Amino acid sequence: MRVPAVTIYGLNKRQILKTDEFGPKSVINNTYYTNTDQFADIPFMYPLTFTSIQNSSKLRTLFSYKLPCIYSGIPMIDPKQMGRLIKTGAFTRPSGEVIQIMDKFQDSITGMEKEALKIISSRAKMHPDRTIQELLQEIEPIYRVDLRKTQTPIFNELFELSKQLPDSEQLKFNLLMLETNKKLSKKPVRIPFSSYEFKYKLAKIKDDIIQTNDLKSKKVMNKLMKESKRLANTTDKNTLSHQKDVMGMMEWVLRKSVLKNNTQLKELIHTSQARLSNNEIIVPFSRKSFLYDLIRVIDNIPDEQLKNKMIKTAYQLPTSSQNLSAYILKITHEPSEKICARLLWPSLASVEHLLPRSCGGADIMANFAGATTRENSMRKSIEFTEQLKLRPQTPKYCQQYVDRLIELYKQGVFDKNKINPKYIIDFKNTIYNLSNKTVDLDISELYKSSKFKQTLNLDNHKNISKTLAVGPAAYFLSGVSDFTAGV
Repeated sequence: MRVPAVTIYGLNKRQILKTDEFGPKSVINNTYYTNTDQFADIPFMYPLTFTSIQNSSKLRTLFSYKLPCIYSGIPMIDPKQMGRLIKTGAFTRPSGEVIQIMDKFQDSITGMEKEALKIISSRAKMHPDRTIQELLQEIEPIYRVDLRKTQTPIFNELFELSKQLPDSEQLKFNLLMLETNKKLSKKPVRIPFSSYEFKYKLAKIKDDIIQTNDLKSKKVMNKLMKESKRLANTTDKNTLSHQKDVMGMMEWVLRKSVLKNNTQLKELIHTSQARLSNNEIIVPFSRKSFLYDLIRVIDNIPDEQLKNKMIKTAYQLPTSSQNLSAYILKITHEPSEKICARLLWPSLASVEHLLPRSCGGADIMANFAGATTRENSMRKSIEFTEQLKLRPQTPKYCQQYVDRLIELYKQGVFDKNKINPKYIIDFKNTIYNLSNKTVDLDISELYKSSKFKQTLNLDNHKNISKTLAVGPAAYFLSGVSDFTAGV
């Protein structure tokens, strides 16, 4: 299950429906589109809001001991460790020093992040005194050309299809492609200001800053967030002047604060002021924004077949999760510390609700496990039995997870942090029941520990470790709550 609680406004016509061969469907104005998760962070969305998970502090303590993810087996990175690195400015140092730090996480970084890190590492050997951002900016033109080679045939196909559009929609499409071409060529364009987009980006920056645990920085961000609430949701002749005043106040607050040199905040406010003044600015091409704008352009055309064909064609544009050049271009414009944070984020440890909250899962240790943020986000609220089909190696990695827990218990880590070792039994039982009794983890090594035998009251344990019901209401019996008391 996705750990953060997400609140999104502005796209209330979009609903996630069942999947088909093209992926998840959505509906806008009664028209079906695919892969709506692609729109997770496009403009016009309200900020994500994060809520802490109660009773998970003990499990979070174990994250510093490289627990394997229960879905991928990847040794997870402790979020607190990354927070300390960001706070001390470790990622803003010369790339030669940064790569030495990143090398410690080699076993945890996978996928496109691993490929990007290889490129950065090779460049750092040649130019160890330059920052990570400087290294990427040097090679950005090479990957831009490579990406354009992949994008061009797709855009050409869209252009040919657009000839079948009604005149009014064809004009809108041509204007969209003109704007898109400018973005791809890094030429300035005029982009209307969006209050939703601004608040969303400001909230993302706040999330990054919160990880540094710097009290003064947090206070500044809270002040900026409070000020941003004064921005009207729409920009017109009646609200424009007030929005400019609010943005001016935010600039003043930033200039007088400890965050006055924060590149992201300065750029966001400066860009927003330019957009409010209808000035041209350089905006990177975004696949998600393009898909969103394309759907808006062709939403009302009567030819459903043409509409779906154009959308299906547009979805062939390479994503940063599939194409290395797209990934490099996505991170190049960001500051060095955020580039490094992006490389590490998918492998950060997070608290996974084995039975999702939305299905009645409780905030107790018996329902907690460790999963990487990537796997956690991908699972969302999928039933565990379905997750086993999507991730068939899950039983193997759950066994690795429980083996590591037992190992840590024997090393005294549980005693040191006052963690009840019965959590290991709870985890086994939860997995067993949620898998419809198909995954029976081996925890025999735990019972071989003389220390555990002394701790465990076997007679009481028989009464407490009742079989867990799978239903939302009956899942956690009162006995289980007692079982994990003190954990």
